[in-house]
Amino acid sequence: MKFKKDNQLTDYVNSLLDKHELNLSISDILSSIFGNMEITSKKEIELLMQRFHFSSRTVFLSKISRYLDIDLTIEDNEEILNEYVFGTIHELDTDKYVSNPYYQAMNGVKAKEGDYELKIDKYVPFELFAYQDMSSEDYIEINSLGYFKDEFPFIALNHKGVTWMNITPNEIETMDKAVKEAKGDVLVFGLGLGYFPFMALLKDDVKSITVIENDRNIINLFNKYLKDKFPHQEKLNIIFDDANNYLNKDYKADYVFVDLWHNPEDGIEFFLKFKENENRHKNSKFFYWLESSFYLFLRRCMFTLIGEQINKDDPANYVKAETIEDKIINTYYQKTKNLLVNNKEDLDKLLSEDTLVNLLLNY
Repeated sequence: MKFKKDNQLTDYVNSLLDKHELNLSISDILSSIFGNMEITSKKEIELLMQRFHFSSRTVFLSKISRYLDIDLTIEDNEEILNEYVFGTIHELDTDKYVSNPYYQAMNGVKAKEGDYELKIDKYVPFELFAYQDMSSEDYIEINSLGYFKDEFPFIALNHKGVTWMNITPNEIETMDKAVKEAKGDVLVFGLGLGYFPFMALLKDDVKSITVIENDRNIINLFNKYLKDKFPHQEKLNIIFDDANNYLNKDYKADYVFVDLWHNPEDGIEFFLKFKENENRHKNSKFFYWLESSFYLFLRRCMFTLIGEQINKDDPANYVKAETIEDKIINTYYQKTKNLLVNNKEDLDKLLSEDTLVNLLLNY
């Protein structure tokens, strides 16, 4: 990858790389406060509210600021904290999630089968968690963190004492669009705890739902403890099969929903396989859980390559890959090593969702 010698293009490249570095810095800050029990407690916040007559949100943000120990005498730091940290934190309405039909149906479900346990987990008051998928605006990544003022319980599945899957506000929010758009004959990859099928079955315009799941233990747990709580069970069919195997079959569906991962890092290869498979199913509409986060993950990889190419990194550095990020960056290097970026438009196209995905597909 080479860049035309042009002052305007150089300035634009540098501005985007600065935003990339800002995104990484913000990500590090947010990672340090996700689920962090050391920041504060409900009791402490209530005491400070009484003493200073501030709202719970004001006190909470003050505690986060003190925990992060960021030097606010530096103007840029104050702007970053207010806009990209505090601006992403939202107090959530408990009633919105408690009134969710799935939440109501599964209220109090508990069971134990061998190494698996269906249990009720909880968020403690003022525990921060990501509750929506990431988005982007002018190459700045937008996060959404939520918290409850009171304890919030939710259904979870543990495997050997480790949480494997759960239904939290994050799942509810990030599947909302997919549920609203689903119609006709729906194909689902990944059963989980059945949140998406449950919500889709409530829709009159959904004719059938076929779920592909490769773990018999999950299917057995679902059939034994959850299925009888589902609406329109006659429309639901669960098939024991591997997603990779099923992709090679001539399946037909009006709508395909894919949820086979915990995060973009562990799901990117599956995501790309399905994107490639879309070409064989032009009449199906595909929706991927955390889709926006996948594109942002790929864009970070491309930004890394751009920064290295500006510094004229040795081509030998793009041969071995120890991580999935390395593998993607190496592929991007091979696909773009003869590319000449002439202007802002060329760079924007290179960083577009379509280009980021298509460079990694085998066609």
